[in-house]
Amino acid sequence: MYNHKATHWPQTERKWWVMLLVLLTAILYAARMVMPVSASAMAEEFGWNKADLGGAMGSFYWGYLTTQVVGGYVADKFGGDKVLCVSVFMWGTLTTITPHIARFRFEYASPLALLTILRILLGVSQGVHYPSMMSLLGKKIPETERSFPNGIVGSASQFGTVICGFIGSIILERHSWDDLFYAVGVIALCSVCSFAYFLHSTDNMTYKSHANGSSSKQKLLLGENIASVPWRVIFRKSPVWCLIFTHVCVCNFGFTILSWLPTYFHENFPNENSWLYNTVPYFMSIPASISSGWLGDRLINAKYNVGFIRKLMQTISLCGSAFFIVLLPFASSFYLSVLCAGLSMCMSSFQHAGAFCNAQDIAPSYAGSVFGVMNTFGAIPGFVGVYVAGHILDITKSWTLVFLIMGAVNCLGAVVFAVGGTGKQLV
Repeated sequence: MYNHKATHWPQTERKWWVMLLVLLTAILYAARMVMPVSASAMAEEFGWNKADLGGAMGSFYWGYLTTQVVGGYVADKFGGDKVLCVSVFMWGTLTTITPHIARFRFEYASPLALLTILRILLGVSQGVHYPSMMSLLGKKIPETERSFPNGIVGSASQFGTVICGFIGSIILERHSWDDLFYAVGVIALCSVCSFAYFLHSTDNMTYKSHANGSSSKQKLLLGENIASVPWRVIFRKSPVWCLIFTHVCVCNFGFTILSWLPTYFHENFPNENSWLYNTVPYFMSIPASISSGWLGDRLINAKYNVGFIRKLMQTISLCGSAFFIVLLPFASSFYLSVLCAGLSMCMSSFQHAGAFCNAQDIAPSYAGSVFGVMNTFGAIPGFVGVYVAGHILDITKSWTLVFLIMGAVNCLGAVVFAVGGTGKQLV
C-alpha cells in the first residue's frame, strides 16, 4: 500500500495551503453564484421563463460531471496544485466573457443556446476543482487532523456565496448584471496569477531543501508517484456506493438551494432588500462548517471511531437541513424565512466533517479519483434536480412541494450512509 505519511505538510506550510484553497474555493463559488444572483435581471431582459432559467443554470452540471474523474486521476498522478492553476484560469476567463456571449447574435443559435454552451464549458473547467483539493488534502494531512482543514475549506463555498450575494445585490441595484460577471471574472484571473507565483516559489524552496536528498523526494515536485487507481477493488466495496449515493443527496440539496433560493425570496418578498437573503443564510453556515470540522477532529482524537463521527456529522447535516428547509415555506415573515434558510444551511455544513472528507478516509492515496467519481454522480442532480425544480414550479407554482422533495431526499441519504458507510481505509 502507498505510504503517504512522508508527504504530509508541516504545520506552517499547511496553514498557507489551507488559506490558499479557501481563497480559490471562495472565488470559484462566487463565479458559480453569479448566474443565480443575476437570474431575475437576465430573465427580465431576455424574456426567459423558469424552465429556460432552470435549463441554462442546470447546464453547468452537464459539463461539471465530465471532468470529475479525469481531474481527480490527473491530480493524484501529477499534483492537484497544477490542475487547480489551469482550472482557475479557464473558468475565470469564461466568467468574464459571459455578458458578451449572452448578447451575441448568431444566425444558427439563440442567445440562450449560446449561454447554455458557455455554462457547460464553465462546468467542465470547474469540475476538476474539488477532486484536486481532495487529492491534496488526502495525501498531505493525517487522518486525525483532516476534519478541521476540510471544514475550513468547505466554509469557503459559503463565504464566496456570501460575498457574491452581498456585492452582487449592490451591483445589480446600482449598475447592471454585466458588471457582476466582469468583477468576479477579473478577480479570478488576478488570483490565478498570485497562485502561479506561489507555486513557483514553493517549488523552488522545496527543490532547494531536497537538493541533497533522494530522487524519490524530488519526484514529489512533479506529483505523487502512485500506482494506477485500483478501480475494480474500489467499486466492489459497498461503503463506496453508500458514500456516492449520500453525496448525490447532499448535492441535490446544495445545487437546488444555490440555484433557486434567490428566486424564492424575490417572488415571495419582492420589497425586501435582496442582499439580506443573498448573504445572511450563507454567512450563518460559515461558523457551523468550521465548528463541525473542529469538533470532528476533537472527537476522533478523543478515540471515538472515525466511522461513527463521519456518520454522526452526516446525519446532523442531512436531517437538520431537511427539517428547516421543509419549514421554510411555512414561515410567516421575511425574517423567519431568512432564519429557516440560514439554519438549514448551518445544518448542511456539518457534512464537511462527514461524507465530504470520507474519501480521504477510505482511500487516502486515491482520494482525488474517488471524490471525482462521487462528484460525477453528484453533478447529476445539478442539472436534473435544478431543471425538475423549475418544471415543478412552472406547473404547480408550489415551492412547498419542491422543498418537501428536497427534505425527503436528504433523509434517505442520511439513512443509507448511517447503515452502510465506514471510516476505515479500504484501499
